[in-house]
Amino acid sequence: MNRIFAHRSFRTWGLALAAISVAGCSRSSEDPIVANLTAAEKIRTVLVGEGAAAGGDAAATGTGWATLKGKFTFDGTPPTMPPYAVNKDQATCAPGGQAPLQQFLLVDSGNKGIANIAVFARKVSRVHEGSGPRTDTALLDQKECVFLTHLLGVTTGQPIDIKNSDNVGHNTNISGQNGFNQTIASGASTPFVAKKEESLPVPVRCSIHPWMLSYMLPRENAYFAVTGPDGSFEIPNLPAGEKLEIQVWHEHAAGGNGALFVDTPETKELNWSNKGRFIVTLEENETRDLPIVVPASAFGG
Repeated sequence: MNRIFAHRSFRTWGLALAAISVAGCSRSSEDPIVANLTAAEKIRTVLVGEGAAAGGDAAATGTGWATLKGKFTFDGTPPTMPPYAVNKDQATCAPGGQAPLQQFLLVDSGNKGIANIAVFARKVSRVHEGSGPRTDTALLDQKECVFLTHLLGVTTGQPIDIKNSDNVGHNTNISGQNGFNQTIASGASTPFVAKKEESLPVPVRCSIHPWMLSYMLPRENAYFAVTGPDGSFEIPNLPAGEKLEIQVWHEHAAGGNGALFVDTPETKELNWSNKGRFIVTLEENETRDLPIVVPASAFGG
């Protein structure tokens, strides 16, 4: 079969060259040299296939939709979070003399689920109608000098209500391309919209209370998830039948820029890189469940 295909291809190639030669011989010496685009396209089709000749990428694009879900669990003894260094407005920020605990690595003491891991598709060829920009209002609230949502995922253009539920003022400062720096009075709120996509979560701080820290991840589509307190996540309606590169981020990950690298026998087939990325191809209507056990060494000291 291969010999027949090679022979036919060679014959087609020869005919195409012959067509060019004939066209070239019949040209008078005074005619300008003009490229024979039809013949050139025939040659390109023989060499690289019809899809490439048409400028398409059909071979790399699948059909249908699928779901990626999973759960991140901590391998080892869950860490104990130290309190924030509250040094002002103690009555509000450390009620009863008890400063709130930091949140840089929250692990459930029961099932060892890891919260606040961002999981998202870096690029997709197509977007399901239900996974485009969101229109519901997301809430970023501040209470007892802590951001109540430690990692907020939104889509570009989605309305965000930045709220201050404390009896003291806060200055909310959002880093990145969607820079925002505004003082919000006690009991007040202000609207905000992220217009540009970020490749990774960006810090959100309070200039008045510098220990306050959370993160925001604006993406152009809804192919992202943030793990809950039990470590679980789910991203529905992903493009099926094609390779998807998934980014995994955690603020305390040992990798650069928050890249969470999980190098275990279970993750080998995902080609998980030290940039915190793995590759997965989902079948149409499939729900792929990834139980991921994360060694303590994957996080910083």
